[in-house]
Amino acid sequence: MKACAHHAPAPDDFFSDFIEGRRGEILDAALAVFAEKGYEAGTMRDIAARVGVTEPALYRHYTGKEALLIDLVSTAGERITSEADKRLAEVQPDNLRSSLSNLLHMRRQDKADSHNIMRTLMNAAPHNEVLRATFREKFGQPMVDNVRRLVICVDGSLGIGRSAEERENKVRAFMSIFVGYFMTSMFFRAETDDAIVEAMLVIMGWEPTEQPT
Repeated sequence: MKACAHHAPAPDDFFSDFIEGRRGEILDAALAVFAEKGYEAGTMRDIAARVGVTEPALYRHYTGKEALLIDLVSTAGERITSEADKRLAEVQPDNLRSSLSNLLHMRRQDKADSHNIMRTLMNAAPHNEVLRATFREKFGQPMVDNVRRLVICVDGSLGIGRSAEERENKVRAFMSIFVGYFMTSMFFRAETDDAIVEAMLVIMGWEPTEQPT
């Protein structure tokens, strides 16, 4: 059966390996500082010290901490959504149960840096409208678009017809489960992938085409 999408694998490391020069080092340092101290408590001085440059030198790259955070969110968003798109592309209509289970498992196993970014956003976003707008643009909308393509693909393969409104409701439902499970996996060790997969199949109206093992 034809795959729903195709994307190349993402690099192994987060910023420095795909951003050459000082910018990648600064973003990695900022992520580490914000993850350790939180956005409000972390300072440009902390970030400069971790990079190994003076604070004035850091300001030659970024006008301030907010500008640095927005670049971090924008750059990370492009990468994380690309990785998520690759995972979503592996969900196949003819083996929904196992491919959904693999989707959840692989998303949980992704780098701890992704978790650090989400913690940073959870800490900083409620106080910063510019950051919220950047998050919606770089994380939210691309993810919705990726999930919509998946829903259309699987629905079409299973012969499920939906109105535009019904489809958007299913997109939001899938997003709620997928993102919610990713977030709770940061805090809970006991995972229940099978139960979540069953819930996804029921909520999405996707009858499994294989029997559970």
